[in-house]
Amino acid sequence: MGKLRLLFLTALLALAGCGEPASLTLADGRQQTLNDFKGNWLVVNYFAEWCQPCLRELPLLNELNDRQGPKVLAVSFDALAPEALQALGERHQMTMPVVASLSGLWPFESPRVLPTTFVIDPDGQLAERHQGELKAEDIIRWREKYWE
Repeated sequence: MGKLRLLFLTALLALAGCGEPASLTLADGRQQTLNDFKGNWLVVNYFAEWCQPCLRELPLLNELNDRQGPKVLAVSFDALAPEALQALGERHQMTMPVVASLSGLWPFESPRVLPTTFVIDPDGQLAERHQGELKAEDIIRWREKYWE
């Protein structure tokens, strides 16, 4: 019975390692994968329009996106229709790509607190998680620690 149990657990662990690769759907319907960002630092920010701290940090994320450095993705926490999501991005002058959904095996779980921001290293691994509103000093610290 011990060998059978060990075989079952080994098979279960092998299956757990198999899964859909990390991918995303942008507000405009385009598809990308986490591998498209390989070799670059990536900042993934979860936001919602009803979240005031999320809206306050958008200028910092726009500035980060507009500089040379990491790629920035803004992921909508709410399931909005593509047109509504594109309008939201325009209304808030978001310069970074707005993501409608993530699927597959990302190096983080969906957040329970908004805003939440993840820093992903050039190999696609989670380097840091930040819960709560980003401040300028957070971006400066990341710049010094990760991409400068």
